[in-house]
Amino acid sequence: MKFFYEGINKFMYKHPFIKSCVYFASKFCPWMVAIFYSLFLLKIVIESQTGFYLLFIKPFVVLLITVLLRILIDRPRPIQKYDLKPIDDKKRIGHSFPSIHTSLAISIALTVIARGPNMGLLLSALAITITCTRLLTGVHYLTDILASILIALAIYMI
Repeated sequence: MKFFYEGINKFMYKHPFIKSCVYFASKFCPWMVAIFYSLFLLKIVIESQTGFYLLFIKPFVVLLITVLLRILIDRPRPIQKYDLKPIDDKKRIGHSFPSIHTSLAISIALTVIARGPNMGLLLSALAITITCTRLLTGVHYLTDILASILIALAIYMI
């Protein structure tokens, strides 16, 4: 994995435009998921449809499980382990496993897609982008991402 992260890190710093695009996506996409999800929940409340709690509870449970696992495991991030230069110049410490951004974005996308396919597809595209940027920025291992996806899928299936 060291070879992968060092290669990605060098590539990003050799190509400033790609680095800035990845940085922008890593900051922009989580906010877009939060905004679109909030608007979708508001739409459900205004239309007084049933199912608001299911749309809210599953992502909330995913968030709780992910936060608890992060606290219990406290895995160092790839940037720490391999001494890489962070893309955003912030050296994050610990709490790598699992990825909150990934698990929450995927959980929200899965939850919404059944009630609003168009919004669900948009949120799915954002979740995929978030997943990729978490790897490319060096803040998560592939196993962090895979565990996050499994947590989101498991809670969705319940």
